[in-house]
Amino acid sequence: MDVHMPQMDGPTTAKLVLAKHPTVKIVAWTVSDSSDDLVRMMQAGCTGYVLKDAGPAELQRALLAASRSESPIPRRMIPDVLRRVAETAPVSGPNKVKLTSREMEVLRGVAKGHTTKRLAKDLGLAPASVETHLRNIFKKLDVGNRGEAVSSSLMLGLISLADL
Repeated sequence: MDVHMPQMDGPTTAKLVLAKHPTVKIVAWTVSDSSDDLVRMMQAGCTGYVLKDAGPAELQRALLAASRSESPIPRRMIPDVLRRVAETAPVSGPNKVKLTSREMEVLRGVAKGHTTKRLAKDLGLAPASVETHLRNIFKKLDVGNRGEAVSSSLMLGLISLADL
């Protein structure tokens, strides 16, 4: 679904569709690389956000990810969206989440948008070890994906804007 459409915009349409069919996964497919539009679509219940300049393979990966309840969004948009979240979200009280130093290294790499392969190379780990650390991070933060992990970590004060 596009963000900007005649008669009814994407967020309004997404809300109406999801009100009638709550199990549907909606992915925004748009030319807009505005973080405002991305946030509006996600707040309306969209599962993901894909730019129209993405190739067919990237669009297919995003749709498959959405079908697994992941939230695909363009990597280049992540830092701007996370800054917005960090600026508007209240920081929680004392942090009860404890991550190991290695988990913090992985989390900081994720916040910078690094892939598992890049994290493994940078940290001198096997990709499977990075994935294990990611699963542990997700469990400790009670989140389901990388974006949620970074957003939650910002709100908890585990990482800061300087880590992005």
